[in-house]
Amino acid sequence: MSQGKTTLNTHLASATRDELLQQLPAHVWAERVAVDDNATRREFRIQCMMCHQQGYPSARWPTDKEQWYGVFDRMAHKRALLTEETRVTMADALLSAYDVSEGKPLPRIPAAPTGVETQVEITEWRLDDFKASMHDVAVGPDGKIYAVDTVGNDIWRLDPATNEIESLAHLKPKNRDEDIPMVLHTVIQAPDGAMWFTYAGGNLVARLDVFTEEMKVWEISYLDGVYPHTMRFDSNGQIWFTVTITNQLGTIDPETDEVVLYDMPTRSFKQTLATWSPITLGLIWAQSKFEITTTSDPELMPAAYGIDITPDDKIWFSQFNNRRIGYFDKETEEFHMVDTPFGGPRRFRTDSKGNLWIPAYTDGLIYRYEPAKDKFTPFEMPTGRGDSTYALAVDPKDDTVWACGSNSDSMMHLNPETGDVVTYRLPTRVTFCREISFADDGSVWTSYSNYPSVSIEGGSSVFVRIKPLPDKSVVAAQ
Repeated sequence: MSQGKTTLNTHLASATRDELLQQLPAHVWAERVAVDDNATRREFRIQCMMCHQQGYPSARWPTDKEQWYGVFDRMAHKRALLTEETRVTMADALLSAYDVSEGKPLPRIPAAPTGVETQVEITEWRLDDFKASMHDVAVGPDGKIYAVDTVGNDIWRLDPATNEIESLAHLKPKNRDEDIPMVLHTVIQAPDGAMWFTYAGGNLVARLDVFTEEMKVWEISYLDGVYPHTMRFDSNGQIWFTVTITNQLGTIDPETDEVVLYDMPTRSFKQTLATWSPITLGLIWAQSKFEITTTSDPELMPAAYGIDITPDDKIWFSQFNNRRIGYFDKETEEFHMVDTPFGGPRRFRTDSKGNLWIPAYTDGLIYRYEPAKDKFTPFEMPTGRGDSTYALAVDPKDDTVWACGSNSDSMMHLNPETGDVVTYRLPTRVTFCREISFADDGSVWTSYSNYPSVSIEGGSSVFVRIKPLPDKSVVAAQ
């Protein structure tokens, strides 16, 4: 103790081999999973990395094929169905990838961040509710951050100025029976400042005035469509959203205030039948009642997923499990489809030039698609092919691209003009970020949303703010 100050002596010890292995991020394990057949690899990544990381400690414990088959069986009850052939192939591949017994090579150790990658302020606000499973976050018109909870069915609101987190459970719609999981999925701010939500399981779309707390709810009949998903607004402020399980595009007619659904194209008559609501509901019921653990067709459900609107007001969307994107012309009510050279086009966004920036979820890449040229351009990410981007966002100020390193505990910032990527390492492990939202002060917001949330380091979901700091060399020169 000297002049009122305390000196704290510390001693750093090298991590043991086992401690080191526990520290490594999921993507350095996932990149070791070697499968020669692209279709098999993509099927596995879509079904078995859909909601969580693959390669984090709790995902690599099986030590024999029977244990992996048990894992596949449990995931099948969450509708993650693999073909029998893929189960056999992947069990062998996973056992080999995660084998670090004596004499076997260890995963690579990512280099420590340097330079601009270290010039960042990252702040976390953790939910105290360990049962909650945060999905999307969005900045509100009041400067507060809104998050949706897929398990607890609640809206959470963070005030960054006071660090207060509150539950808006009193706003829960009463449109469905208590035993129906509402599955809050998406939140987005509308051009008029209202916050919109999809209750995917409850088949509801809702609009909230955050200042009056008045909520308006639109119901979708389960016989018309199932699982409203991601939302965006066109230049007129009209809402558009994907309806995932029944492969549809939805909107709310501004004149009649009614929900309108359009059936998206499919690749086959079998896909058309499987995404017809009565049959879809039957398949969901059968899977919940019987021991169905495999599928004969891994692409049976196209999965209408991401959505965004280009400056020419075309409604673009992705079919996550169908290797396709497309757009809807709202004037002619016609669909136009484009095959992708990669698997798993997920939550994409458009830039000011009308280009689409698309996460290739199964391939660990990001693609730019230029509709005017019908051209796809791949961009390698620094985290490598073991990573996967669930969502990305285009900063409206400069058209740079922010991408979730959903399997690498990172957030990446891509400059399309130079191809340079800055990788910001997140301070928490097993994060699986989902949606990205920008605040007026230049900060970037996301959430830690690995499912189940207890697998996140610390045991619960987290609000996350990323604030890049000024380049020190530039500041010094000025």
